Amino acid sequence: MPFKIERMKVEDIPEVAEIDRISFSTPWPPSAYRREIEHPDRNYYIVLRRVGEGPLKDKDMSRHGVLANILPFLKDEKLEPNPNPIIGYAGLWIIGEEAHVTTIAVLPQFRGKKLGELLLVSLIDYARKNGVHRMTLEARVSNHIAQSLYRKYTFKNAGYRRRYYSDNGEDALVMWSDRIDTDEFANKFESLKRELLEKLNGQLLLEDDSIEDVSHRHVGEHIEHVDRESP
Repeated sequence: MPFKIERMKVEDIPEVAEIDRISFSTPWPPSAYRREIEHPDRNYYIVLRRVGEGPLKDKDMSRHGVLANILPFLKDEKLEPNPNPIIGYAGLWIIGEEAHVTTIAVLPQFRGKKLGELLLVSLIDYARKNGVHRMTLEARVSNHIAQSLYRKYTFKNAGYRRRYYSDNGEDALVMWSDRIDTDEFANKFESLKRELLEKLNGQLLLEDDSIEDVSHRHVGEHIEHVDRESP
């Protein structure tokens, strides 16, 4: 399944909003994504596209599936088919020398394929290239899968935001990374990124600079669901 990462554009918002509604109990309105995109100097939002396999089928992504059970009055409303559909997205805010991961989501049927990790790696890559020293995010206290992924990339528990999630009053775990501008982090990160790209086995089409291909540096040659809450 070839795919590529691109910077999010205004025309991507309908597909992104659809994934948001499927993935989160308190989705952002499309206007929120538009505001983020309009300030590229302090935000970085990306989309993950499946390439060359045609539009998603109704069972993959439509209001006939998950959403039809929640919003039956939308059953007949569908997005226009996209030959290279968006299957995930992610974003962060940059505030001085810090970055806040705001959201990461992948369509349910594409989870468990390292794509959430790929999106996280892309955000870290961008942050490192833009003078960020440390990164932070929130995760639901019950989302142990997301927390495990973040710890892999040096994020550690730093506190709680009580009753942070309005849908059920669940607490958010606040996590902060180690400094990402050090040689120690760079060595660890490049090793993890190389390992990830090798597991993806050439499926990522590197057509932009959202993630640097480091697989050729390997000796001897050569992002499941992640909450916004996580984000």
